[in-house]
Amino acid sequence: MRKFALVLLSISALLAAPLYQASLDANAKHWEAQRGIASADNQVQREGRASLRVEPNGASDAYVLSTPVTLTVGKSYELSGWMRTDKLDVRDTDRSPIATGASLSMASMPFDVHSESLGGTRAWTRVNLRFTATRADDQVVLNVAGGGAFTGKAWFEGVSIEEVAQSGVLPQKASLRTFGPAYRYPRGGWLYVHIEGAPYERGYQHGYLLAREIEQYIDRCASQLDAKSKVTAWNNGRTSANALFLRGFDKEILTEMKGIAEGAAAAGAKVYGRTIDLVDVVTLNTITELGELRGAMPMTPSGLEGLNLMKPRYDASRTDVPVTARCSAFAATGKATRDGKMVIAHVTMWPLTLAEQTNIMLDIVPTEGHRMLMQSYPGGIQSGTDWYQNDVGVVLTETTIRQSPFNMQGTPVAYRARRAIQYGDSVAKVVEELSTRNNGLYTNEWIVGDARTNEIAMLELGTYRTKLYSSAKNEWFGGTEGFYWGCNNAKDLNVRLEYVPDPHGTPEDIPFVPAPRDIKWQEMYRQYKGKMDEGFAALAFRTAPLVSWTTMDAKIATSDMAKRMMTWALFGKPNQREWVPSPMQKDSFAGNDGLYSSGYRLFQGHPADAIKMLLDGAPKASAITAQAAGEGGGGRGGRRGGRGGASAASDEKLWNGWILPSSDSDVWLTAGATGYHSVAGASDVDKRLESFRVQYRAAALDGEMPLSKIAQSTMSANWHTLAEAKGVLLLDALRRSMGDDAFYALMKDFFDKNTTKTVHASDFVAAAGAGQQALFAKWLNETGLPDHADGPLYSAGDLRRKLGSTIIVYGTQLEAGANRYAAEQWQKQFLDQFESAVRIYKDFEVSERELADHDVLFIGRPETNSALAAWAKPLALDYDGEVFQLAGKDHSSENDSLVLAAANPLNKKKMVLIAAGNSPLGTVLLTRGGGFGPSQYQIYDAGKPGESGFLTK
Repeated sequence: MRKFALVLLSISALLAAPLYQASLDANAKHWEAQRGIASADNQVQREGRASLRVEPNGASDAYVLSTPVTLTVGKSYELSGWMRTDKLDVRDTDRSPIATGASLSMASMPFDVHSESLGGTRAWTRVNLRFTATRADDQVVLNVAGGGAFTGKAWFEGVSIEEVAQSGVLPQKASLRTFGPAYRYPRGGWLYVHIEGAPYERGYQHGYLLAREIEQYIDRCASQLDAKSKVTAWNNGRTSANALFLRGFDKEILTEMKGIAEGAAAAGAKVYGRTIDLVDVVTLNTITELGELRGAMPMTPSGLEGLNLMKPRYDASRTDVPVTARCSAFAATGKATRDGKMVIAHVTMWPLTLAEQTNIMLDIVPTEGHRMLMQSYPGGIQSGTDWYQNDVGVVLTETTIRQSPFNMQGTPVAYRARRAIQYGDSVAKVVEELSTRNNGLYTNEWIVGDARTNEIAMLELGTYRTKLYSSAKNEWFGGTEGFYWGCNNAKDLNVRLEYVPDPHGTPEDIPFVPAPRDIKWQEMYRQYKGKMDEGFAALAFRTAPLVSWTTMDAKIATSDMAKRMMTWALFGKPNQREWVPSPMQKDSFAGNDGLYSSGYRLFQGHPADAIKMLLDGAPKASAITAQAAGEGGGGRGGRRGGRGGASAASDEKLWNGWILPSSDSDVWLTAGATGYHSVAGASDVDKRLESFRVQYRAAALDGEMPLSKIAQSTMSANWHTLAEAKGVLLLDALRRSMGDDAFYALMKDFFDKNTTKTVHASDFVAAAGAGQQALFAKWLNETGLPDHADGPLYSAGDLRRKLGSTIIVYGTQLEAGANRYAAEQWQKQFLDQFESAVRIYKDFEVSERELADHDVLFIGRPETNSALAAWAKPLALDYDGEVFQLAGKDHSSENDSLVLAAANPLNKKKMVLIAAGNSPLGTVLLTRGGGFGPSQYQIYDAGKPGESGFLTK
């Protein structure tokens, strides 16, 4: 095990030096504060060693870099260190980014990837961050208030980097679903899908693994064609795709698509009541080109050009073809970058209906050509949003430009782009594949990079007119040496001339005019020339106008990463904001849920030997029908909250009427009989009984007394809760002791004789007979619950009556944008429904005292919420990464979410409620679930309530 230490020591402590070490005396230069102030502090020590103090320098964050440390790209490491804070108050300076506390990170990481962060006043705390190296020469970052501003101080000591066993980007076994050598797993809002083999075999794997998602995506595509008549629109789309595009694919890709269709069909996929087929898969793979036909036709010569035909003056109509704004991208190399090597990155701006399922990270290992990693969609043989990498380090991306003419003799871009990345081993080969037999639809400005040579290129590919800019030829636009950018605005005049096929058409200003995004790219180039790297890409893509309201993702790769098929990828807006469906977007497709930022995650084409051990014994993929039945497809499981050992009583057995208590000691009967009437006639008897046990235990925290000595109060209803709950449970114990027939006969007889009357409970006790007197004595004269003394104290719905003492704590360690949005939605609901303004805290800023004094609603699972992670063990919360276990069963689907109530570990009179999804969307959808129910836990599937119940021993 190798260890690189950045130990924050005084010079006198530098004795047995590890492989990497930095001294922090006042004159040392091992740490550089790019923002903020960093100073050695001999007054604040940990175990006799001096620390590094970090303070603000104006209204900004602090960003302190170590000297470089050499790592091995692709290997896994753990960065760890000790931190202490004093009155550290962090504030956001804008909606984005979400500022965090004091934390550790690496210079190679996007801004939202960091260790647990600290705020307020905290004693020395050890934090760590496991990561996979993406740079050979990296730097440790000491960060305070990243992206925001702060007051107060933070100290760092004992920072080290240690090589660990491979784990980094590998999935959890429980989240895997396998089908032969193929597999899928969810991660941070993405679905990683690996397929391999000959065309039909790998296609069949794809279809089977993503059958349900392919069904859903076809419905989205049909809605995109015509939301009001989807079936007709899809059938028309099939006809057009069959006529115009199907025969433009070669045998290899058609065979793969045939496999996708038949694999999905074998798993039960249907399209509007019929079995999915090849034409469906061709159509979904050319949906973008179908959408561009309308824009292409006015650009396509008809033979009437040049005739100078004029519209009558009385006809003032015209049809403009809007310029679409769909992407922002760049590639940089040489003098533009930090290390002279390639950096390439891309964001997509896309219709929400399609964007929500363009979250497939597709890993294809074909029998011929290169292994590929691409962003795609269910059923895709190409990217669609055009982010491609292959195993020789070629990266391909694009931004659309104005639609050029349609060439019916050409082949679809879906085919040409796929061939370019599968068979392209150089920039020149990629350009050749893209340009050969181009049908012109979905006109793009392609950006290409080669990690082996660090060559980059920009290809403006019109239908018949093209322009290639190449770093190998030192060709740059606008004087931006080492830098190409794209933002849907063709730069070359010759390419732009295709927009005006008719020399006597409507006048148009043709030459390039920089749009706001063009200007911003050039401003950032001038500011960061010679410094561009992964951090620059993440910064650019959270900066308006390079990010917009329709931005749905971000992907970033450097030369070192591309050589190993690695990419930083984010699903959702890269500025941590939410994309909430508008009424129009919900109307066009009711299934639109919105996009909620996942934060950046590192993906890699897994080495076969690294993944093999996980695949052995991993859960198998199941057909759609089995998934619907809960047989393994999503890891459905857990204790069902049904009737269990007790069955519902028929209406004929139940009693009617009402009675009044003659004294406080009789309330258990009058209230208990009413409550037990609703329990006995229900289908979920055991769950309802457990709910009463929970109510009793919570009320007993404020003091309990035997039922025979209950005394009412006008200042509290606690006494009544004790009487009612224990009364219900006593009557159930009596039923079990007497037997159903005798018990129900006793109840009916007592109510028939006494309805509307004031009663003495002693008369009921006597009527039960001498054989039950010992039972009554135990239940009436002693405190506690004789049969279930221990168990849960709270149900989820209890939070509603405790909002006056509730705080919301959302996670910022991962998925901060989604968690913040969910927290704000709960806050708004509480205010609108209960007139309670519940305060929101970030996970790092809430103190132990504040947690102890309040009921707490945690937003986000433990890996995203450091405050919840600290309590996972005392709460007995088994939530590992994106998989939670309940009653011994895993819940690993990306659609699974959990609401769970528990006692506050610091104060049992306060409750904790956890609202967490296995994905960002899962967490957000909990806010739309209609509130919290009467059970201790509720499991949700894609926002829909499923099983619920109580966790009992």
